[in-house]
Amino acid sequence: MSSPSLSLISRVEVERALPVERCLALARVAYEALANGRALGSSLGQVVAPDGIFHVKGSGLYIDERLFVSVKVVAYFEQRPEMLGLPSTVGLIQLFDGASGQPLAVMEAEYITNVRTAAGTAVALDCLARADAGRLLVCGVGSQALPHVEAIAAIRDLESVQLWGRSHARAEVTASALRVRLPYLSVETVDDVAVAAGDANLIVCLTPATSPYLSVANIRPGTTIAAVGSDTPEKRELSIDLLVESTLVCDVTHQCASVGELHHALDARVMTLDDVRAEIGQVLVGNANGRMSNDEVVVFDSTGTAVQDTAPAAAVYLSTRAAQVTDLWVT
Repeated sequence: MSSPSLSLISRVEVERALPVERCLALARVAYEALANGRALGSSLGQVVAPDGIFHVKGSGLYIDERLFVSVKVVAYFEQRPEMLGLPSTVGLIQLFDGASGQPLAVMEAEYITNVRTAAGTAVALDCLARADAGRLLVCGVGSQALPHVEAIAAIRDLESVQLWGRSHARAEVTASALRVRLPYLSVETVDDVAVAAGDANLIVCLTPATSPYLSVANIRPGTTIAAVGSDTPEKRELSIDLLVESTLVCDVTHQCASVGELHHALDARVMTLDDVRAEIGQVLVGNANGRMSNDEVVVFDSTGTAVQDTAPAAAVYLSTRAAQVTDLWVT
């Protein structure tokens, strides 16, 4: 008996199969699957090169009783845009049949990584934020900024969007792109992140910073912060005092304890794992509380669960190469 063929799926096919609304639904599915035992544990590894780092993430997800497993290898080289005119992040996702180990597909990972990260942030923010929160500050103006604003705008009414980054010129380029893509939004760039943070009630942190740039003094009561940039032990965007004074919700607690913002508070011995209120999947399925008062500052520590790669990768495969299963997975 011959083995099933391995599909090579182009970026064009990936983009066509993953509009924003579908990514939001898949992000929720992935979080809930972790909470409900419908996903395998998320594994994380890394290989450090002289000028960059390779992230390796893997997990599995049950879809209509069939187990799909994905392994993603993504390279982050900060100087690629300047050196080669290419995105700083590049990689591949390999999708397998979880029952037999049979490789099913290989697809480009940068687009999936960007949209699934943005969708995961948007779902978590919408779940944890105050009902009236609509003033968004995005810290970081790299490739993640635009999909994050698009995803959050698709799930929540935004009053305003402010962009802050190390490069004012790049921030202006991102702002211009957002005004074209989402002309109904009020978008502006800011130079003082501390002042902007004090005016926002939704904050998304997307930088590769290794020194905190937001502290408890910058944040108004009731703000919700998604800390997305810290995905290696060296990175950190939030001060220890901000973490200690906030309610902490994680995507995957053990990963946050290793490479997320939580990692730094644990190292400083000012927090323990018991200080984590919940994982976001537990909040979404109703097994744990998220925000419990309008005045709480809630931090969502997001290191990126690999199940969020498996869900869109399986959706792309089922949409383009396999027989239909359900409306969520095939459009």
